[in-house]
Amino acid sequence: MSWIKPNTITGSVAEGDKYFRRDEIESRIWDEILNHNHVLFLASRRVGKTSIVKYMSDNPPGSWYCKYENIQSDRSVQDFYKRLCRMTNESVSLQGKLEKLVATILSKYKIVSLGPDGIGLEHQEVNYRDLFFEILKHLKKEKQKVVLFLDEFPDVIHNIYNDHGAIQAEQLLSDMRTFRQSSDFKDVFVMVLLGSVGLNHIVIKISGRTDKVNDLHKEYLSALSLEQALNFLEHLLNGATMVVDNETRIYLLNKIGHFIPYYIQLLIEDCDQELRAFKRKELNSADIDAIYKLLIAKNEHFVDWENRLSRYFPDKYEYLMAVLSTCAGQKQIELKELYNIAIGKKIKNDWKAIIDDVLVADGYLYEENGNYAFNSPLLRDWWKARFPLF
Repeated sequence: MSWIKPNTITGSVAEGDKYFRRDEIESRIWDEILNHNHVLFLASRRVGKTSIVKYMSDNPPGSWYCKYENIQSDRSVQDFYKRLCRMTNESVSLQGKLEKLVATILSKYKIVSLGPDGIGLEHQEVNYRDLFFEILKHLKKEKQKVVLFLDEFPDVIHNIYNDHGAIQAEQLLSDMRTFRQSSDFKDVFVMVLLGSVGLNHIVIKISGRTDKVNDLHKEYLSALSLEQALNFLEHLLNGATMVVDNETRIYLLNKIGHFIPYYIQLLIEDCDQELRAFKRKELNSADIDAIYKLLIAKNEHFVDWENRLSRYFPDKYEYLMAVLSTCAGQKQIELKELYNIAIGKKIKNDWKAIIDDVLVADGYLYEENGNYAFNSPLLRDWWKARFPLF
């Protein structure tokens, strides 16, 4: 008898029968889109937001044309608008509308070709910003409705700021505010911006204020509830050879603590590999304890949590790392300790706001009665092993 693996996927976006539906958040986002509101969809890493919007993009209401892409690699305003032009073309093209709708717009730019590889040009002087505004005007004229799901958008703003300075980054933010507020585009074009780092952090870093993004309709994706997590386990284990009884399922979830789909799947995959190696079907709590320890040692699953602090907050990095290491070592940290660490790092005025706006907002910690603790015991235990206190 062949061994049937659980229905997990940890290396790419969950699609098809791998996708575990999150109907509530899907409905909330569609409600905003159908009301022509632009959305900022925020979640900690690995909670599943990309799988959600990929499913939404592939299954839109009949009157909307949708396209999803991860845009993290874009490093200039020109890159960004070139991508928007191509994504809009492709979203309409998938519905058989491209030649009629877009060809006349692009002809004056001496377009050689349009296709999966992008927009082919006779020359390179095309201003993709102007081109995109032209495309939006023609969408309005043709009454075509487009939704672009733009993953890791805060990274793009951060890239432009680092490579080209604050003026260009602010100009793009101003343009996008125009998209959102102009009656010319309101009925035909909606953006859903995704990010695992809060956009507000980046905007404040660039301009010191958040007025250019305050009009976005924010939706947050939290970890699974216990009921959802149990349903998710059923989804993963349905038809699998490995057997996990109800009591052991609860034990596994309690071990993880913060029910992030990615971490649940990592533990399930490693448990399955262990049982398969020993030709044993039934999982028990001792197996889970042993695999949990091995999982913590796998640095590649967690290191990005540390890397993004140095990437986005270099001036606050030492403070944030000291807080997290202390919190991991003690399992929680009090306000007085936060203040003492801040003074030691020469941070005086906004020592608590930094923790709330970065570590709490981005899913590292939660606060209860003035004490802070890791959301995820798994991340906490990895952090403790990786950055021990002496």
